[in-house]
Amino acid sequence: MKFANHKITQGGTYRAARTFGGEITPAVVVLHDTAGRLDKGNSADYLRSAPSGVTVHFVIERDGTIEQQVPLNRRAGHAGSSSYHGRDGVNNFSIGIELVNPGRMVQSGVDHAVTWYKQRFEIASNDIEAIRTQEHGAGLWMDYTAEQIEAVEALLRALFAYVPTLEDIVSHWYVSPGRKVDT
Repeated sequence: MKFANHKITQGGTYRAARTFGGEITPAVVVLHDTAGRLDKGNSADYLRSAPSGVTVHFVIERDGTIEQQVPLNRRAGHAGSSSYHGRDGVNNFSIGIELVNPGRMVQSGVDHAVTWYKQRFEIASNDIEAIRTQEHGAGLWMDYTAEQIEAVEALLRALFAYVPTLEDIVSHWYVSPGRKVDT
């Protein structure tokens, strides 16, 4: 299947993760923040060869570039300990999409936010907002880029047109409440 100069594969050629699991029948799409550096390719490179067994189907860069790392019909290790509507082990029936974003940050001085990996961002020049929700608590969050929003919307439309078993789109925090806060 092709869309916007990208090809989604069940098992063809793509920039594959080092390891991925057995066959799955996807029912949900889980959206994630990479919670990593914003440099293009940094998170995709890490996820492609992560020693911890973390894998993902797609990575969406800040410029909207999409990289597929795992075939749609194969298990990726993106949700960890998780449950969706009474079904445990969400990795066994989901497609994982990572959006390059530092994730929740904390205040550092008057005008900076700092990530868990100690990178500092100026709040005003990086579209960072202070947000408090019941699910996420308080934190500082960087907006996704317009290119990322356009890319994830196009990818989701293509996935739902191509994968007839898909039923829902959820955030990582939804399937791992209290453990995760993304997206």
